Amino acid sequence: MDIRAFPIKVEKQEAEKRAQAMGGVLWKVIFLNKKLSEVRKHFVEFKLVTLEIIHKPTVIERMVSKKAHEKKQTITLLANGSTGSVSWVDSMPDIIELKEVDSNAIQLSDKDDDYLILKARKLALKVVHRHVGGIPEFKVLKIESVFRPYWVALYGDVAEGNKVRYMPIAADGCGSHRSM
Repeated sequence: MDIRAFPIKVEKQEAEKRAQAMGGVLWKVIFLNKKLSEVRKHFVEFKLVTLEIIHKPTVIERMVSKKAHEKKQTITLLANGSTGSVSWVDSMPDIIELKEVDSNAIQLSDKDDDYLILKARKLALKVVHRHVGGIPEFKVLKIESVFRPYWVALYGDVAEGNKVRYMPIAADGCGSHRSM
């Protein structure tokens, strides 16, 4: 399957080091002291939601200033297709085309576009209302699919019927967001 994805910036060897370096009492309880058995590449579908925010002046603003006019702003939000969580995008990362990615390494969105747009609007309203005030209007300009790469560290025996312990490691170098 051909996909659009964020580039991989964390190499497999670095992900293996991070996965092996985990430790501590809580770690041993959760992972039952199992050893790292494998590290796999995995892509999770996200949606880039581009909104136009329309700020209309209030009646009072129009009475006070003749220069009060409608203002428009474009923002982009990144919505996780698995969890529905939404993040504000300050600067757009590069997106690359990947050809013939194994379909077993791809996790498609569980959430429909309307749900993700609703979540994006809620976040945008919360942030804009806090900083600017008022209740702006939102117009969806576009929604596009993009995949975020992860290294998935598997612990213990990976076999059908066994409960597998795993830890996702963001391969795009952006934080430790866990969406699986």
